[in-house]
Amino acid sequence: MRDGAGNWFRNQRIQNKIIFIYFPLVFIPLLLLGFLSYQINTDAIISKTKKNMQDESRLITTRIDTIVANAESFANNAMLDLNKEVRLKTPDTPDASVGTTPLSDDHVLRSQIENKLDFAQMIFREVESAVFVDRYGNVYTTDVELTQGNAQGLASAMFREVQASNGVMKWFPMERRDYWVMDREKAVLTVGKKILDTETMDTLGYLFVNVSEKTLSSVYHPVGPSPTTGYYIADDRGVVISSADESRLLQPLEPRKRAEIDSENVVIKETQDPSGDKILLTATPFGQMNWKLVNEVALHDLTRESRQVSRIILIVGGICLLFALVGAIVLSRAIATPIISLAKHVGRIRDENIDRPVEVKSRDEIGILGSGLNIMLGRVNDLLVKVKEEQQLKREYEFALVQNQIKPHFFYNTLDLIYVLCKSGESIEAGKATKALADFYRIALSNGKEIITVREEARNLESYLYIQSARYSDLFDFRIDIPPELLNCAIPKLTLQPLVENAIYHGLKEKGSFGHIKVTAYRSGDRIGLSVSDDGVGFPEEELDRWKMSKPDGNSFGLKSVDERIKLYFGERYGLRIRSASGEGSEVTVEIPMTNGDQAHA
Repeated sequence: MRDGAGNWFRNQRIQNKIIFIYFPLVFIPLLLLGFLSYQINTDAIISKTKKNMQDESRLITTRIDTIVANAESFANNAMLDLNKEVRLKTPDTPDASVGTTPLSDDHVLRSQIENKLDFAQMIFREVESAVFVDRYGNVYTTDVELTQGNAQGLASAMFREVQASNGVMKWFPMERRDYWVMDREKAVLTVGKKILDTETMDTLGYLFVNVSEKTLSSVYHPVGPSPTTGYYIADDRGVVISSADESRLLQPLEPRKRAEIDSENVVIKETQDPSGDKILLTATPFGQMNWKLVNEVALHDLTRESRQVSRIILIVGGICLLFALVGAIVLSRAIATPIISLAKHVGRIRDENIDRPVEVKSRDEIGILGSGLNIMLGRVNDLLVKVKEEQQLKREYEFALVQNQIKPHFFYNTLDLIYVLCKSGESIEAGKATKALADFYRIALSNGKEIITVREEARNLESYLYIQSARYSDLFDFRIDIPPELLNCAIPKLTLQPLVENAIYHGLKEKGSFGHIKVTAYRSGDRIGLSVSDDGVGFPEEELDRWKMSKPDGNSFGLKSVDERIKLYFGERYGLRIRSASGEGSEVTVEIPMTNGDQAHA
């Protein structure tokens, strides 16, 4: 019987042989591929989502802990400020009961206390509002809306609990209430603290700091790629105290859900929601108030992409099967063999094995195709080498730039400057220097973006120059003058800062007298120029080539590196132009193409 089947197959036409062989070879692997791809992809997505959810939860809990810590820092800072104001103005009387005193008519004291609260709120922006009640019952707030319901607040259990405390922080549960809030419809989290005189430990008053629930839920936006149905926070009572879905806010959890998350460790498991749909549940305990950050992901949403891939594989498989059957009928062995050979070479190319050329044995259409493919592979190899070299250069320049900007001596010198300003009582200037340092590093790092707008580059430069001018106030001043129509143009980040640094350290510091730095910009056709000029010592023409060819050392990013970086991004037509003369100062101009900054961010 086996010999009969073999003879029958051998006697079939070649087209039928191809059909009998290729039908199972095409159909069965595609069927298995569809099934296995769905299972493997689904398992991989669920595994990756679990890790993403854990990473996201850690980041969110860190942000929320920071919000809570900032609210407590607000209270501690306010305690110190209120000690200075209230102690000086409070009559020397032992009466610590709540009642009206002449302090309520002291408009200067009221203005000073509320200004202190407002200033602290500007620093700790997570705080929505604050109320201070002195020991005589006078109420001071960060907003006039908070004065509604003063009588109700003074009679509240919350106020009595803080009165009875010993000065430690006391957190109250998330709630909606009718007193000492900006919006009675919105839930707030409140921390109360008895304010004591730091010298006599007498009671000066009571401080209540509100954090809006919206501040907590604003950090729930998905941090990673996984589709989520919503984060929420449950307290130790099993009540949802914060959620992006307002319908769940201040509602108790279902008993089964509460039991599932009741653990001191991180919980991550597959379970069902009340409607019976399968979900992926994570619960992360955190904070000093025994909160749990909970997130739910519908497994149906997670596997949607896998199902789509499987459907596409089946559709493509059916089409391929149809074409295989038709092709098997019309093709002969003479043309099938070279095609199969060529397909094998293409398969190696698909697997990134492009070093081995296609073997060409004929001069027909297949031979021409093979020869052309060999030419293409040669060009692709050349392009890959060139692209790899360019990418390596870009990474080296970007790394050198970032390394240059986070170098310790600049950071430590700036911190020393801030310390000196604080020590000298110049708190406003210290605040400005701190803000300039933060703005400088925010744009210098810029979340990994390599191209920013001229506006951002100018802000970064202004922050850097402000810090340097504060350090070298007797050395130079500066002016940045960029036309508004050029502010949205694109520029590689940290292009101008190395030029300004050169002007300060190699031009003005060696001059020995007060100098000026000016940053300007202009448009010329399809390009823009940004110039950094100084009236420092300059350098003679014979030394210009040496400065142009200088490489960055451990403390600087050289002009040559800036020029090469511009050319690497935009081509040889662009780069630096340098004009200088000994004793007359220098002017370095960056020429780049005029492109829109929005396109650069895309």
